[in-house]
Amino acid sequence: MEKRHAAAARDTAPAAHVLYLLRHAKAEVLHAGGTDDKRELTAHGRKQAHAVGRWLARRGDRVDLALCSEAARTRQTLEGLGVEAPTSHLWELYNSGADRILAELQTVDESVRTLLVVGHAPGIPALAWDLIEPELSDSAARATIAHHFPPATIIRLEFDGSWHDLDRARLTHARVD
Repeated sequence: MEKRHAAAARDTAPAAHVLYLLRHAKAEVLHAGGTDDKRELTAHGRKQAHAVGRWLARRGDRVDLALCSEAARTRQTLEGLGVEAPTSHLWELYNSGADRILAELQTVDESVRTLLVVGHAPGIPALAWDLIEPELSDSAARATIAHHFPPATIIRLEFDGSWHDLDRARLTHARVD
């Protein structure tokens, strides 16, 4: 499979890959005559994005690469995080399902140790549940997202092996606004 997404090489590599999956922050409703991909964040959504950015900073992971849907609300969410990382904006992530998102992740270059994906429901929550290995995951984090994955929800997953072979991961943290 072609490696489409790469980032600068790191000095030292952690033992596992880290994957953050983030559902965009709260967006405005679709207005008559508007298009879904142009919906922007609400004032509350901008606050949510900043709060998620602070949460990410406390985790201490340096994001090597961000993959972000082309929609206005996902772009604004990523901007609000304050994450400084190379970014690929992809129409392939716009309202796509879990399988499509996973296919994109499986093209990530192995030099990327920490990846952030900013997308939409239902694809991001579905992928989260597809990847989570229950026996190896943090039970409190699982409980946090057990019955909901609202806007601005972010999870942190770890896995060993390559991006190409990603199919299961350990859920280590979850944040719901």
